[in-house]
Amino acid sequence: MRTFIFALLLFVPAVLQASGQEGDTEQEINSADHSQHTMETVVVEDKPLDLSTPDRLLSPQEAEKAIIDSTPGGIGFVDEQQIEESRATTLKDVLNYVPGVLVRPKFGDESQLIIRGSGLRNNFHLRGVTLLMDGFVYGNADGFSDFESIEPLALKYIEVFKGANSLRFGGNTLGGAINFVTKTGYDAGILEARSQVGSFGYFKNYLGTGQVYGPFDFYTGLSDTELLDPYRKHAKQSRRRAYGSFGYETDGGTSYRLDINYVRNEEHLPGALTFQEFKDNPRQANPASVLFDEGRFYDYYRVAFSVRTPIATDQALEFLTQFNIQNLDHPLSFAVIDNDTYNVGAEARYLYNTNIGGMLNNLVMGAQFFYTYQQDLNWANNEGKRGEKTKDQNNNSLLLAYYVEDQLFVAPEFSILGGARLQYAYRSVKDHFLVDEDDASGNTDFFSVTPKVGFIWQTTPTVQFFGNVSSNYEPPIMVELTSPGNLDGSLGDLKAQKALQFEVGTRGMLWDRVKWDISIYDYEIWDEIQNVNVQPFPDAPFTIPRYQNIDRTRHFGVEAGADIMLLKNMAWRDPLAPGDTLRSITAYTYSYFVFVDDPVFGDNDLPGAPPHFFVSQLRYDTPVGVWVAPSIESVFESYYVNSENTAKAGSYTIFNLEVGWQFPAGVMFFAEITNLFDKNYISAVVVDDSNGRYFYPGDGRAFYGGIQWTWQKGATPEGVAATNALGQNSVSESFNRRNMNYAFNQDSIR
Repeated sequence: MRTFIFALLLFVPAVLQASGQEGDTEQEINSADHSQHTMETVVVEDKPLDLSTPDRLLSPQEAEKAIIDSTPGGIGFVDEQQIEESRATTLKDVLNYVPGVLVRPKFGDESQLIIRGSGLRNNFHLRGVTLLMDGFVYGNADGFSDFESIEPLALKYIEVFKGANSLRFGGNTLGGAINFVTKTGYDAGILEARSQVGSFGYFKNYLGTGQVYGPFDFYTGLSDTELLDPYRKHAKQSRRRAYGSFGYETDGGTSYRLDINYVRNEEHLPGALTFQEFKDNPRQANPASVLFDEGRFYDYYRVAFSVRTPIATDQALEFLTQFNIQNLDHPLSFAVIDNDTYNVGAEARYLYNTNIGGMLNNLVMGAQFFYTYQQDLNWANNEGKRGEKTKDQNNNSLLLAYYVEDQLFVAPEFSILGGARLQYAYRSVKDHFLVDEDDASGNTDFFSVTPKVGFIWQTTPTVQFFGNVSSNYEPPIMVELTSPGNLDGSLGDLKAQKALQFEVGTRGMLWDRVKWDISIYDYEIWDEIQNVNVQPFPDAPFTIPRYQNIDRTRHFGVEAGADIMLLKNMAWRDPLAPGDTLRSITAYTYSYFVFVDDPVFGDNDLPGAPPHFFVSQLRYDTPVGVWVAPSIESVFESYYVNSENTAKAGSYTIFNLEVGWQFPAGVMFFAEITNLFDKNYISAVVVDDSNGRYFYPGDGRAFYGGIQWTWQKGATPEGVAATNALGQNSVSESFNRRNMNYAFNQDSIR
């Protein structure tokens, strides 16, 4: 019952719980920007959708409408305006207001990503969420990916497909998929320049350009993000990113595109703290992290080539091939990891929208191939310097998959969806260091067929209900199979994670003022992969990761977002022009993740995720482009950080403030204050650490500000479309583009 009571808070502009929320015991610690969950038009057509335009060249409004019309479950959408009005540094900056997406900052822009409990198995890096770049998998054959390598300012928009709703892109991870759609020459300005500075030695610079020459277009973007005097010791960061996209379209509509990415990442790791260390000084680093000079340094290169060929207006073929390399130097307390990873992949996709017996039918099917080869070396860490070699092996991962999803409109307002994914995954290790019975060489494989069914019911032109049932199958990634704590066993000891997933929900708009998106899900999971950190020897000052399966677990949750127009035309009352507006934008995530009849932990809570996460913003916009947006972030209740349920991270509430001024000439000033009252809190956690180092403190009060100039956005050198889209900012346009925006067509129904 309390779940739904908390859900009702979505319709309150702010929840004031700033005081009195510290934990009651010594183990309860006080544990903590701006992005939106947008939804577009639910417009129902009486003819097949036109497939002659590539998804990547759709406008944000068209792309948003397309995913609403075809997704029987939780989704999110963040457009370019929302990205640019944020700090645009971390995923939290741009995804914070998407219900169900928890981005928990560890330090700087290093974060933990959790969607429907997907991130519980990762004390580091990414698990359980498929990253897509322009609709195709962005990562290695085993599912590993680095989301820190993605530059938000190079994006046109972001789509979030939660759970099984990522099947249309071949996804089958517990958390779903996030699709980062990058800019092309059709989207970028002839000149895009941005510079911002802030607390803790933060600065970021971005420079981009895009143009169209007849059938050719190109976009290039360069960014440099630095954190020179971070909140915590031993946490300096530097990320330099370069993007390039080059396209050509023939007279027949076939499009060719070459994308090139490069990232240089340099960061020192401050490590997690014990409760006493956090209480004494949250800005300090883990002493072992300093002693062993822990860090993560890599160069990342990616080249992708895609072709899209329309077949008339109702069919299209898409093909992408990509190659990426990562050269990693990763000093940790137990070893210096030295990896060179080479990944090649290809995907073919067929789309067909037609009529079957007078009923609309939308079909997508595809095939995926990915292969990853990794040279995996470890060296002893002698207080920050390389010692003797301790590991030398080659790791191989292979993925072969076929997927299909079909949507049939059995009635004008009701569609059913069905689909499945067939997958074969292979992992192998060739040990060149250990011999005889200690040789770690081996191989294992995984095979699965995972079906999905769902429905979308358009009850009125502005209200939609949906639901789906699906299965999930996730093989362990290579780092889980070869982690130091798993070396004593064979590769086959760790089983694939399996789940049966149920979801229902609704989204819509009433009275042209209240917009909502609500999903309720229940995941019944077998063999959930769990990360624990164990001491390699008695009294060791550090731990090593170990992965194991849990027999049965359950993930139940509620994801709810609301965008409410509270007031209009308060100070401006010109009948010929839009006035000012006051809106409340809210996202609430309820998570109930538990063991089920476990022989050791019974029905304990699974550690690592707060049961309640609430963010709300009160935004005031003026017709002259000025906007002010105070916001609140709150974890109502403390949550466990170990499976025994004996240690907790405490509840917290922090306040933030954002302001901005968009000028007609494409110039924008923006500023932000985070953690306004300088509260000490826990932002992210490490679970099941045998040394009790569970806690990552959130940053103290910080100030950020910057300026951006975009000239002739979407313009060609000949001056076509020379009007800068950013210069046409108005309150009505801002309201129509932001947060769960259903510009419903009242006169059209399928």
